[in-house]
Parts: sequence; C-alpha cells; structure tokens
Amino acid sequence: MDEIVGYRPEFKGQIARLQRHLWGGDEALNTAYFEWKYERNPYLPAPLVSLVLSDGSLVGMRGMFGSCWEVGPERFVVPCGDDLVIAPEHRRRGLLGRILDATIAELAARGHPLTFSTSAGVVAMAAALGRGWRSAGSVRDVTRGGGGAASLAWGLARRARTWPGMRHLARAASQVRRPPFEHLDAAARRTGEGGAVWCADAPPVDAMAELVRRLGHDGRIRHVRDAQYLGWKLANPLHDYRVLLAGGGGLDGYLVLQAYRVTAAARVNVVDWEGTSPSVRRALLETAIEWGRFGTLGTWTMSLSRDAHALLTELGFGPVPRHPLLPQGTALLVRGVTAAPPETALMLGDRRVLDAASWDMRMLYSMAG
Repeated sequence: MDEIVGYRPEFKGQIARLQRHLWGGDEALNTAYFEWKYERNPYLPAPLVSLVLSDGSLVGMRGMFGSCWEVGPERFVVPCGDDLVIAPEHRRRGLLGRILDATIAELAARGHPLTFSTSAGVVAMAAALGRGWRSAGSVRDVTRGGGGAASLAWGLARRARTWPGMRHLARAASQVRRPPFEHLDAAARRTGEGGAVWCADAPPVDAMAELVRRLGHDGRIRHVRDAQYLGWKLANPLHDYRVLLAGGGGLDGYLVLQAYRVTAAARVNVVDWEGTSPSVRRALLETAIEWGRFGTLGTWTMSLSRDAHALLTELGFGPVPRHPLLPQGTALLVRGVTAAPPETALMLGDRRVLDAASWDMRMLYSMAG
C-alpha cells in the first residue's frame, strides 16, 4: 500500500539512503546535506518534505527548501522544489505525479501562493510541466573548455550510479579527474596587497553582502544576498567553493567558483560575480581562468549584462549541446499554488514571474550552484 505523508525525523536515515539515487554520496554526507538544506534553512523553520511510503518503507520524496527573493524593497519567502526521487523499483506507477500534487496541496495548506524550481533535471521538468508548472525561460548555460578523459569519466560515473551493483565503477571513474581547485589553490594570492585579485581562506560574507548593498538593486527579482544567506549557501556539504576578491581595504568585487563533491564532474562553475566596474569583473574572471586552468568552466547567462556577455564570448564561452527538452540548460519553473487569478498568482511584487526580463537570476540562487 502506498501513501504520501509529511516529513518525520524517524525517516531521516531512509532519506539519506534514497538520495543515493539522486547524486550518490554516502549516508553520512547525504544526512549532512539534508540537515543543512532543510533543518538549518534560514527561511523555513521546519522541513517541508513530502514522502512516499510503500508498506511503511520510504520509496520516494519531494523537498521544498526555503528561499527569500527581493523585488525592490520588498522581500518574499518562496518554497523552491527540489530533491524529487522515486526508488527505481517503484517507478512507472504514477507516484511521481502523486507526490508533486501532494506537495502543492501542502503549500496551499501552509498559505504559500507561489513556488519556484531552479534546478530541475529532464525527468523532473517533464513531470512538472505536466502538473501545472510553467517556464519563465532558460538559464542559458555556457561553458569554455571540456572534453577529454575527465569528461568521459563524468559521463560514465553518472550512468554507472544507477546500474545495479555498479557504484564501485562510478567511484573508480570519479578518480580520473584531478581535484578541481588544485591549480587555483597552488597559484592564488592570499592577500589583497596592491589591489590585486586574491583568494580568501574563508568567504568574507559580511564584506560580500556589503558590496551587494553598495552596488544597489535594479528592481528585478533576485535572491537576497545578505551575510546570513551567503554563509548558509556557501556551507553546502555537496559543493566546494572558492571566492576570488578584488580590492584591499574595501571590497571592489568578488567571483564565486563552485565544484561538485559527489560526482566525477570536471566542471567548475562561476555561480556569482560582482564588481564595481567592468574592469574589475574582467580582472576577476581572467584571473580565475589563469589560476584555475579548469578543464571546463561554466556559468548561467540568463540575466547577465551586455558587457558581461561580450566578455564571456571573448574568453571562449559558448553554448553546449544538451537534451532537447533543456537545449540551453535547465529552465526556471514557476507555479501558482492558490486559486487566485493567474495575473495575481504569477506576480512577485510588481514583477511578472513568467517574463524572463523580470529576473536577475544567478547560479548561486539554485542548488545547481
């Protein structure tokens, strides 16, 4: 017998085992990730997770983690859908649609009028679009570099994770790559003397948040980037981060790099990038490329300025072939929860959430980064 229930702490161990079907990882790491994402989330006081039980055992889940978005001076807490998984032996039984519907019903019961999804894969996106979600546009993913043994290992590891008895092959394939920040850590300056770009030993979240405040806000929908959020986000147990900084006494810019811990992915991502001028932003990106010597460096360009687009093109970034459903990377998905008219339900402040021009969207705001 199948039933869908809300989260209860006694299922945490089973959740850690189930999440191996999402990204691998051991149970200790997956437990740390769940606790970070749902129990220590700054915006929702308790985990908002729907669970599928079959004869009392956990076979599926859908999570909603808290996020906080600002439109001008207004702030809005919005649950974001993530961690959608059904155990392989229980797929093709209609459970995916049932758990998506149950999660929306729970959001409505808690009074949330709107929900987003910022990192849906192909299966999750197809299921969501069939259940009333709508796309606000592609994140427009671009990369420079790629190919070679590391990329082959990544593809092999991703496939092998789902094959019965083949997790050992996935782990072996993941050893082909070098540590993603090996070159950067060896080359990076550790102080900002003379105004040079440098790499902090720990993310200076207070200074980063202050720079965001000084640079101001153009009114588009963007996630809050105060010290609380940055400190929480950059503690994601599944990711490694490095932060390059420009400026000495006062911060003039920063660039956040991210790599995945639990896959063989050779890719490193630019997940956030700020500066007081185009020259500062150029110096940060060029330095990251010089020091990092990354096999593949990627970022999202959905909301970048014209000068940032031009710089990325100049430095060799371009689109890469993807799944037909996600030709330019994942889509930003939105869904109205309540029965309000669409023009009300799909607004955040005075911005239409289905208009891509309404967004200042960065990879940092998503669990992809």
